[in-house]
Order: sequence, then C-alpha cells, then structure tokens
Amino acid sequence: MSEPFSQKLTGPTGELLRGRFEVGQQIGQGGQGKTFRGIDRHTGRTVAIKELALDCAEDWKAIELFEREGRALRNLEHPAIPSYIDAFSVDNDTLGSEKSGQESRGIQFFLVREFVEGETFQELIEREEVISTEGAFDFIDNVLDILEYLHSLHPPVIHRDIKPSNLILRPDNTIALIDFGAVQVLGPHTVMGSTIIGTTGYVAPEQLAGRTVAASDLYSLGATVVHLMTRIHPSDLVMKRMRLCFEDQLVGVPDRLMRLLQGLLNPVVEDRISTVAEARRVAAGSGDTWLPARIGSEPLPVLRRPLGSKIKISDHGEDLQILIPAPRLHRQIYWAAAAGTVIALGIALPLITLDATPWVLAACGAFLLIAQIFVSPTRLVIGTDKFMINRHTVNGMHRGWTEDLVEVEERGPGEEKALFFIPLPAHLVLMEGVYPYPFAFGITDVERRWLKGVLRRRLE
Repeated sequence: MSEPFSQKLTGPTGELLRGRFEVGQQIGQGGQGKTFRGIDRHTGRTVAIKELALDCAEDWKAIELFEREGRALRNLEHPAIPSYIDAFSVDNDTLGSEKSGQESRGIQFFLVREFVEGETFQELIEREEVISTEGAFDFIDNVLDILEYLHSLHPPVIHRDIKPSNLILRPDNTIALIDFGAVQVLGPHTVMGSTIIGTTGYVAPEQLAGRTVAASDLYSLGATVVHLMTRIHPSDLVMKRMRLCFEDQLVGVPDRLMRLLQGLLNPVVEDRISTVAEARRVAAGSGDTWLPARIGSEPLPVLRRPLGSKIKISDHGEDLQILIPAPRLHRQIYWAAAAGTVIALGIALPLITLDATPWVLAACGAFLLIAQIFVSPTRLVIGTDKFMINRHTVNGMHRGWTEDLVEVEERGPGEEKALFFIPLPAHLVLMEGVYPYPFAFGITDVERRWLKGVLRRRLE
C-alpha cells in the first residue's frame, strides 16, 4: 500500500464515528483499507471497523469490492462468520475539516462487523507452529463446514480468498472466516470480470483466468493446509504442469490425507474435488468410488512404497533406476510349463507328420518366448539424456533418448494381446513416442500405481 494511503486514514485512537463507534488500535491492513478494533457504545461490544478512503483507492473496483463485502455480510448468518453491524460513509470536506485547519481526508467508507477474538493462522505460521495430521483433519472439517454453508446458499457465495490470514483460531478452538472483500455471488446471470481476485499461491488456476466456481475455494483450502503443515508458502513450492508438488514435504502423512490434498489441488477444475460432500468422503477414506471417475478416469497414484514390495528404486538425481524382480510363483509356473512342453513334444513328435513338425516347434517356441516376458525381471534406467529398459528376455533390451519418453500408461488384464492373440495380464507401458514397451507384469495393482506415479513425476 502506498504511503499516502496510510497517512490519510482514520485519525487518532478515540475518534467517534457516527456518534456510536469508538476507534481503537489498528489490527490489520490489506488491499482494501485498514481494520481497527473499536467499541460499539450502544451495546458495549468490541467491533472491527474496516475503512477505505476514496482518494486513496487505486480505482473504482476497490470501492465496489468494499461495498460488496458489506452486502455479503449483511445477508450471511453463520457462527463462523462475523456478523454485520453497520456500513456508512463520511464526507470529511462536508464536515468542514479543512476550515478547522485539519488535513482533509475526503470521503471515507466504513464497514463495522463483529470482532473475532483469537489469532490468525498466518500468525501461527510466523511463530513456526506446524499443525499435526490430526490437526489438519480438524482444520479441514471446520473450514468445510463454513464452505458448505456458503456454497449451499441460493445463489452460492464463493469467498475467493481462503488463506491463513483470513482464518482465525478462536479461544474455544473453533475457526472463523473473515475478509469477504473478494466474495463472488454466483447468480444465473453472473458475468465474470477481468479483474484477478485472490492471493498468489492460494488462488486456483481458473480464478486467475477470471472464472470462479465452488471448487476454487476448495483449491485454496488445500493450498492453505499445505502451507500450515509445511510452513512453506504455496508460491515457493515447485510447480509442474500447473500442479503444486508438495508430496515430498509431507512424508509420513496418511494416504487419505494425501489423496484429499491431491484432489483439492488438482489444477484442472473438471478433475478437482468439486463439492464439500466429495471432500468429506475422501477425508473419511471412502472416496475410492469418486477417485477413478474423476482424476483422468484412473485412481490417484500411491506415493510411498507399498509394504512388502520387492521392487527396488534408487534415484541419484541424474539417474532413476528401477529393478522389478520376476514373480517367484510365475517363474515356477513357467518352468513347469516349459518342462511339460518338452515332454509333450517328445511324446507327440513321432505322431506328427513331417510337414507339420516345423510349425509345431515354432508355436511352442513362440509360446515359451511370450511366457518368458511374464516371468523375467525388468531393469529400467532413466537418465537425464538417455534411458534403457531391459526385460531380460530374447531381444528384451532397448535404449533411447529420455526426451522421447512421453507417458507411462497402465493396461488392465486382457486389454492387449501378444502373438497368437494371447491376452496379456495387467502391466505398465512405457511410451517412446508412439512405440510402446510393456513391462511390470506380475506385480500388484498397488505396486503398479505406485510405480506409475514415480515414473510420471520423473518424466515431468
């Protein structure tokens, strides 16, 4: 805020506004003015007095947002939202401040609301306090209660500026949401403007483009939780493909919390958790019915090595090395099948005509070659420039350029077929341009999802 703005605002402590509101100490300052603690002499209650001076406003949009906050608070009634008390303007020139030798402050707009005791979560962050996993779930539950109320109104009300400094932890450990200066009421004829509303790091991508939906508040909630748990501002986190990469900062948190945060922070609004009800289901651990249907029609990746997995991964910065051992049971079945094939051939060959013998041998060889893919270990190395995949089969090694790797896809059982139309079991496919390299046969669904997540993060 410019210096002239701070010089021309409310006068000394004790000034009486409208013969009712006594101005106390300043408690905050934002893009739309200053906030003071005050006393309502009619009731004796402590109030918050927000002020905006007309000649210090950057443009008319600031005044519009200030008035919008007053209208919004007037129509809201929730224990976690400060109640509206009064809104008015004062024309100091009309009052004759210039004639009295005082510096004129022009027209000033005031909004008086209930004062919320407690401290903001931004203050907790600055004291280097970190909320626990249990505290994160409590925090999310409290804020979801508020958003559920706002989003269920007719028309829905979108806060558009959920962040630690706008959330207050009260003495009774409940949470209050303040600062409705950015609020958007989504009516049937609402026209989205070009003005960007929100705070860097917490604002959803679609909000930056001037589009606001209920899921925009949910994104801001997710960014706020990440900030509270890591003490790293969201704008300081690494971002890839518009997605905040926070997982490495939250080691050891439960999968359901990680899933919830990933769902809230999906940069694609169509794939994000879109309602409070969906968020509650995922937070409760019962959101699996939602996840495959939304995030690209597939489950979210598993972030930690599944318990009991034999897959070995080493990441030395430049090279990611993955070793997938051959499934023991599949090896036993393979060698049993190979021995059976040899015995069957020994018995059947004398009975087969000479012309058919090459075809029978070729078919058996192809069968054993294809089956070997399912029972062989796989070694995958992805470096900065080159990659190598070795499936330890005949002609099973391939090398290429890392920049040509475009995707890691998951295929279900029977989705693809090998030679002689033999259906392949579930596996992963490494796409080098349009060329597929199937691997990771014989591992569990959880291991495939984990491995796919590891590889996708590397390719990003």
